[in-house]
This record gives sequence, structure tokens and C-alpha cells, in this order.
Amino acid sequence: MPANPLEYDYDTIEEGYYDRVYHRRKGIQSKWHHLKFKHVTRAMPANYEQHLDVACGPGTFAGSLTSGGHTVGVDIAEAQIAYAQARYADATHSFQQITPGNLPFDDETFDVVTMVELIEHLEVEVIRSLFAEALRVLKPGGKLVVTTPNYASLWPILEKFVNRLSEVSYEDQHITFFHRTMLRNFLSDAGFAPCRVSTFQGAAPFTAVLGWAIPDAIQRLENPLLIPFGGFLLLGEGYKPS
Repeated sequence: MPANPLEYDYDTIEEGYYDRVYHRRKGIQSKWHHLKFKHVTRAMPANYEQHLDVACGPGTFAGSLTSGGHTVGVDIAEAQIAYAQARYADATHSFQQITPGNLPFDDETFDVVTMVELIEHLEVEVIRSLFAEALRVLKPGGKLVVTTPNYASLWPILEKFVNRLSEVSYEDQHITFFHRTMLRNFLSDAGFAPCRVSTFQGAAPFTAVLGWAIPDAIQRLENPLLIPFGGFLLLGEGYKPS
């Protein structure tokens, strides 16, 4: 991952924190991650052979992928990678710690690269370098899938509540604030074509207080309506020209 000049120490986040939230399978926060991961998975090519998940954390998203090819998860946080290796490493899931800088992979290695809730933590020039690296390691025709908060939605209000009520605050972590046009321009400027940015994740996760399955039904109904502008999260999709 390109060098990140931020002072925030991500090793202070408890090892496996988000993985335990995900596997709790109860409450809004857990459902949020389940719905988000499902949406990202649907955006990935169905027949990929090699997948790179950048900033994989404790390996939760990578570990949720049970069909398809081989996934490599990378992160700069040593404790999170150790957790991911212990919990999820197997024949189709591998993990490695990386240092800031270029991605340690050959050109044209992967069919798909994912970055789930990463780029909002990075400065603009770091994001540009990271997108360039993603383009380099993708095979021709390969796909980059990115999610990040939609700051043109009601996300800033939601973030204030999360910072107050959650064990982990984003106040010092989020430094680049994306909207649809901005993310599309980043993808296009990096050389991805075609590229598309939509929004998702609305009211559905909050209905988890009524039952675990209810949000899934609501998401199927609301996501098509949220695509133009209204979702809390952005989904960026870009292809490396063949």
C-alpha cells in the first residue's frame, strides 16, 4: 500500500474487533457489515480466479467468500493479519502483512481487487497511488471494487452518532470525504474504463432491531431506489482496459 502519512495508529484497534461484530449476528452494527459484504460480493466477477482484498483487517470479508477463486488479504496492521491467518487461512484464503509502498505483487496478477472502507482513511495523493497500483496488478479486463462513505448523503450525521456510541470512533480516522462524482473522477483519472459509482445501504440495517432476516428483504427493495444518490455508502466499480 502506498505510504500513508497519517499519524493514526491502526494497531490500537483491538485485534479481531470487526470480526467479532460481524459474527455476533445480532444488532444494527453486525447487520450493517453483513449487508455491505453481500453488496460488494455481488459486484465482484462471478468467475474470478485471483482476488486481492486490500486493507483486509481481521479477514472477515475475505473469509466470507466461500465460492470463486483464491483470495489474498493484505493489511499493514500486524495484529489483524495474525488474527486473519489464525481464523481464515486455508487453501483458498491467504493473508500477509505489507508495509507502506507499492503492492508486493507482479503486474497483471489479479482478476479483481477490492477495497472495502479504506480510501476515506487516506490522503488524496495516497489514494491516487493506490488506485494506480490496483490498475497495475489487475489483469486486462480485471475489476476494482471500492466502497466508502457517501458524504453527500446523511452519512455525516450518522457518523457523529457512531463516534459517540461505538467502541471505535471515526473522528480521527476519516480524512477524505467522497461523493459520487469525486470517486468517479478518481477512478477515471487512474485509468479505469469504464467506471461507475452508485450508492447503497439505507434504512435496511436499522431494521435489524426487528429481526435478523428483515433487513435483507428491505435491502432488496430499497437498493435499486438508492443507486442514484441516497445511500450511506458509495460503490465504485472500474475495469482495467483490455
